[in-house]
Amino acid sequence: MLMRPAPPFPDHPLPLQQEEGFARALRALGSDAVIEGLHDCGQALVVTRCIGPLGRVRFTSRGPVFRHDAGVDDRIAALRGADLHVVNAAADDGAVLRGAGFWQIMTPATVAVLALNRDADVQLSHTAGKWRNAARQGMASGLRIRQGPFCPLRDNWLLTADKAQQGVKRFRALPHAVSLAYAQTNPFDAIMLTASEGATPVAAMLFLRHGTAATYQIGWSGVRGRTLRAHHALLLNAAQRLAELGATELDLGAIDTENTPGLTRFKLGSGATARRLGGTWIRLPAWRG
Repeated sequence: MLMRPAPPFPDHPLPLQQEEGFARALRALGSDAVIEGLHDCGQALVVTRCIGPLGRVRFTSRGPVFRHDAGVDDRIAALRGADLHVVNAAADDGAVLRGAGFWQIMTPATVAVLALNRDADVQLSHTAGKWRNAARQGMASGLRIRQGPFCPLRDNWLLTADKAQQGVKRFRALPHAVSLAYAQTNPFDAIMLTASEGATPVAAMLFLRHGTAATYQIGWSGVRGRTLRAHHALLLNAAQRLAELGATELDLGAIDTENTPGLTRFKLGSGATARRLGGTWIRLPAWRG
């Protein structure tokens, strides 16, 4: 097992699932989660679980993350030496994973990633025409937008609303317990924006900030919020706020043109680009490539 400290990654932001703040949240929930260096060319946030007859299983999500200047042979060697059983790969590194003895069991997903700019006008200029018009409508609708650290007591209504919409829309997301643990273990890095008409919230978004990036965690909008284009205004406001805090990109989550075409149009219309991940891979415990 490689237990060297993970090397710094000045060349690109890391996904939420590879950040120490995420590991802290998982440990607060009782998980065995630690960031391990892969030789001197990468890292993996490894979660270890005991799963029935399978025994001890170690996996990483949105990883491993390699330095851009790490060669293919070095990546393969690092993965061969790592005691990993399941990899939800961050990138399309099929040749590296196969070379290290992994087998693919699930095809890659695609996420939308939005580049952030402190200048709202510049941010808006990168959006699609219809999205830009909707954002302007939202900003001109008289909505009051509040932003600040997520407070589990004050803002619990968002989790309740999100649970209800998950049931109606039949989708699953990261458990709310993880968001709560992240807010507890990473003060001020769980940021909530709420759009209100008068004193009534009509839409809200929760973001988790990590390193030089951020992740869109929860979004909710009522009928009135959709009418007023509140989510467009919230996302534009969040992009500026997160950029001011040092984030350079925002992970908007998975896109699926077949099952959620409207949500996909919203994400890509904001100016985000599609980024293909690497799929899910497994390796037998005794196999090292």
